[in-house]
Amino acid sequence: MPTRLLLIGFSIVALLAGCEQESNLEAPRKFFNKNKIGGSADYAVIKWNNPDDHVATVHGFMDDMKSCLIIAEALNKDACNETGGQGCLNPFSCQPLNK
Repeated sequence: MPTRLLLIGFSIVALLAGCEQESNLEAPRKFFNKNKIGGSADYAVIKWNNPDDHVATVHGFMDDMKSCLIIAEALNKDACNETGGQGCLNPFSCQPLNK
């Protein structure tokens, strides 16, 4: 349940950010490339290993990579459940936005 709430929160933030920057897909990458938030690298949840399909940004956690992997795993589980487990390809993964 907490993972689902976390996922819903990130989805809402990602949707709102996407509406504001709809015409500039590079904006999040440019910002995070120059501005690391917190002590660990910030991460993007991406779909099909395509940086242009940036689903959510993970930052501000003690371990952003771990948090990103939790979100990607939850998204992949939902994607697999939608197909009934048939041909599940785990489309979501994490990509660092800075160091």
